[in-house]
Amino acid sequence: MTFKAPYLTYERVGEYVNVFLGKYHPSLKLPVPIEWIIEFPLNLRIHPVPNLYRIFSQSGFLSRSRKVIYIDEYQYDNFLEKYRFTLAHELGHLVIHKSLYEGLSFDSEQEYLEWLQARPQNELYWFETHADWFAGQLLVPTAQLQEQCLSLLESNRGRFSGSKYLSSEFWSYASNELAEPFEVAPIVVEIRIQKENFPEKFKDYYRVN
Repeated sequence: MTFKAPYLTYERVGEYVNVFLGKYHPSLKLPVPIEWIIEFPLNLRIHPVPNLYRIFSQSGFLSRSRKVIYIDEYQYDNFLEKYRFTLAHELGHLVIHKSLYEGLSFDSEQEYLEWLQARPQNELYWFETHADWFAGQLLVPTAQLQEQCLSLLESNRGRFSGSKYLSSEFWSYASNELAEPFEVAPIVVEIRIQKENFPEKFKDYYRVN
């Protein structure tokens, strides 16, 4: 089988996310209930695997049947934010790369790893990048991110009022502050802020004309 991932823009991946959220979580209430979505409306099984990352350097993977998401057991038990991102990443494969899973033959962690290592690197890059983009936008929806950013900007008005511009350090601080309601790692929020061009959009927020 020829392995060729589609070449999608960040915005195009966002369209997949918007359709998905519209169907499975239209309220957009935070945090996005990724585990519930997977187990109930999608009827997928989440299966923790001991030492998946330690032995195979994999946080998780989607079964060839697209009915099970295997997840590193230690991550499952100890790292909520990483666990949620891995689930969303594998959902990205389910939504975007469905056709690439058709006809696959791996049945174990080792066979999956061998399959993965045999893929062309340029195709594998897009395969994983699309899933990362999907995960970030799914767990940190744009409208909710903007709402949270505006709330944070207002709460800091006394501190930054009259500033000519907001520095990059502010947005690093914002990422740490905003990660909690989304239940993701701060780097996920920071990437989303940059991708949505919020530093440019809000650079004059406190500026007095």
